Amino acid sequence: PPPGRQGFVLHPACCRSPRDAEALEAVKASLPAEERERIRLVRLDVEDQMSIEGAADEIRTEYGRVDALLNVAGILGDGGESTPGPERSLGKIDREWTAKSLAVNVIGPVMLAQALAPLMRTKGGRGQRRTRRKTSDEGEEKEEQRAPSIVANLSARVGSISDNELGGWYSYRLSKAALNQATRTMAHELKRQGTRAVALHPGTTDTDLSAPFQRNVAEGRLFPVEFTVRQLLDCIDNLDDEHSGGLYDWSGRALPF
Repeated sequence: PPPGRQGFVLHPACCRSPRDAEALEAVKASLPAEERERIRLVRLDVEDQMSIEGAADEIRTEYGRVDALLNVAGILGDGGESTPGPERSLGKIDREWTAKSLAVNVIGPVMLAQALAPLMRTKGGRGQRRTRRKTSDEGEEKEEQRAPSIVANLSARVGSISDNELGGWYSYRLSKAALNQATRTMAHELKRQGTRAVALHPGTTDTDLSAPFQRNVAEGRLFPVEFTVRQLLDCIDNLDDEHSGGLYDWSGRALPF
C-alpha cells in the first residue's frame, strides 16, 4: 500500500477476460516482490452466477475472510458506434442493452456482495464485536479486534435522481440509480454484522469506459487512473459508521440520491 495507508492490501483481484488478466498481470509484475506475493488473480464474470459462487468459494478457501469488497465492474457503451448505449433519447432505448446494463452494473455487484457477505462479518451479533486469537512474537496469545469491513460499489453522479438536470443516458442512469438504492438497502442489513456499504462516484477517469466521451470533458477534469484510485481509497479510509449507505464522490463529498 502507499506510505501511510494501513487499511488496504489487495489480495484477490477479479477479472473476466484474458485481456483483463493480462493487464492485471502487468500491474502485478511492476510491484515489489513482497506486494506481488499478496495478489492473486481470480476469474470472475459478474453476469454468471456460477462464476460468482466459484470465485467466492476460491476466496473463502484461500483467505477465509474479506475485509473490503470493491465492486468496480461496469458498462456504459460507446454512443452508438457498436453499442446502443448510452441512449440520448427515449427512442434509442434497446431492451437487450438495458438488461445487460442492469446485469453488469447492478445485479452482478449485488450478487457478489451476497456471496461474500458471510466472509465480511466482524460482529457475532448486534453490538458484539468478533475477535480472533493472534499469537505475538513472544508466544503470548491475545485477542485481535477486526475493524469494520466495507462494500464499496462504484456508482456515478448521473445515477442521482435529484441531480439529473440534463436527461439522456437512460440505461446507465437507471442502473446506477438502482445500484445506489441497493447500496443503501444493504447498508441497513449489513450494519448488524459490522459491515459498511457505500456508493462511490470516481469522477471522469481515463479508462476504456470514458474514452468515447473524453473530448467533452473540461480541462483538468479527466483524472488518471492512479489519481482516482488513491482518492477513492482515501475516501473509504475516512468513512465512519454514519457514512454507511451514502453516495460520495472522489473527494469524499456527499452527493444526493
